[in-house]
Amino acid sequence: MNLKDKVLFITGAARGLGGTSAKVCAGYGAKIVAVDLLEEQVKKTVEEIKAAGGEAIYATADVRDRAQVRAAVQKAVDTYGRIDGLFNAAGVDRIGSVLEMDDETYDFVMDINVKGSFICASEVGKVMKAQNSGRIINTSSIAAVREEANNAPYCMSKAAVAMLTRVLALELAPNITSVAIQPGNIETDMLRGSFKNRGAAEGKDVSEFYAEMEATIPMGRIGQPEDIAEVIAWLFDDRSGYIDGNAILIAGGKIMA
Repeated sequence: MNLKDKVLFITGAARGLGGTSAKVCAGYGAKIVAVDLLEEQVKKTVEEIKAAGGEAIYATADVRDRAQVRAAVQKAVDTYGRIDGLFNAAGVDRIGSVLEMDDETYDFVMDINVKGSFICASEVGKVMKAQNSGRIINTSSIAAVREEANNAPYCMSKAAVAMLTRVLALELAPNITSVAIQPGNIETDMLRGSFKNRGAAEGKDVSEFYAEMEATIPMGRIGQPEDIAEVIAWLFDDRSGYIDGNAILIAGGKIMA
């Protein structure tokens, strides 16, 4: 992949898919604007990129807050003069029955996953519109097309993100493109936390959940953040530029199971 001098604005960059993608894309020559609410952890992402010879800055922002996102976008423009790519990687989930989940938990998931992606696409999109170029990558999920019990807000939010991507593709074409990724089961803090919470609720060991999940994946393994990050880098490469409005499933064949 050739991402030399591309400026990439990546949310959720403190860890998980965002942090790993920031490092991988920097390795291919991109200049990274790492954005997260977790300041110390996102600073560590930037330090690791710089230590490996890459170029990066960070901005602290809550993606639910338009003023904070706007300030982060301005910092990116002030530093690099442009934004060539946005990866909306910030996201959360909360496990619970529709009958038992409270409104606060529902709002938390929807606000970060949907509203956060919407705000970032809006604010970065304005920069891209002015420069008449850019690529937006949103994080949907296999859960948008493969329902999961006790995970309604997450499934709903990721379906909404897939539709947001399609609308963006229509509104911003031809020179600004939008793509969604739909990861399957990926080894991240969010997945581990979900297993831990389920284990506490159901009296199971976390290893049991891993075994059960691996049995549903035709490739026989849970994905790693690098599996996603390499696809993100490819999607930011100009050679993938004719892809627009699609949702790309990255799930080890699980949708076939």
